[in-house]
Amino acid sequence: MSAGTDRRLAGKVALITGASSGNGRAMALRFAAEGAAVVCADLTPEPVAGGWEDATPTDQAIRAAGGRAAFVPCDVTDGVAVAAAVAHATSAFGGLDIAVANAGVSPMAYKLVDEDFAAYKQVQSVNQDGVWWTCREASRAMVAAGRGGRIITLASIAGLTGIRTGYHYNMSKGAVIQLTRTLAIELAEHSITVNAICPGYVRTAMTRNLWDDPTKLAGLQAATPLPRLGEAEDIAGAAFFLASDDAAWLTGVILPVDGGFTAI
Repeated sequence: MSAGTDRRLAGKVALITGASSGNGRAMALRFAAEGAAVVCADLTPEPVAGGWEDATPTDQAIRAAGGRAAFVPCDVTDGVAVAAAVAHATSAFGGLDIAVANAGVSPMAYKLVDEDFAAYKQVQSVNQDGVWWTCREASRAMVAAGRGGRIITLASIAGLTGIRTGYHYNMSKGAVIQLTRTLAIELAEHSITVNAICPGYVRTAMTRNLWDDPTKLAGLQAATPLPRLGEAEDIAGAAFFLASDDAAWLTGVILPVDGGFTAI
């Protein structure tokens, strides 16, 4: 499907939440290029406004390039919708080998004394509960099938270190990290690996406000040892590694993909 890949995910079926935009879209495109059939789960098939990606829905872009993909509408805060997305992977493509719990939100950050409780709960509902639903339903399907699998969660450097991205967001990503570690132990006997990616500052619609502010952007670059900030394709590359056979004996790992931000 794509030059520069060796289709190492051929025959695999992947479910990616939040697949319409940003990191989720990049992962879906990479997995498809590597031969996987991809269930693209999101609220809408079109990318959210403010990003840099093409406006073509992810599943359509995959099929146009010769790959296999389907879009499934999915609100990750709704367990019934998540279960339906997992079921679609089996009904459309014959199973589920890889599940990526990527969907998330990052509203405006406030000091704790000013943070609105409703906004806090909304972030927990998507970033924490949504990952829980995705991991639970994927786990059930993979254990029942008995053929192993890969579960990848999207945490954040905000779950590893104290940065000013809001208590609602930081707490949710810390919870994802602990869910990942615990689930990795629980599912090991089933040959299902569970690992987390912690992106640093990546150019997506979610971080558009930073890219549009030269002062903030310069500050982020100064805090990042490598000479550039991240692209969604950097996260997709890490996810591909974790989904591949090269990571078959790797589980419970919390992997920063951040240009060295958390190494300082």
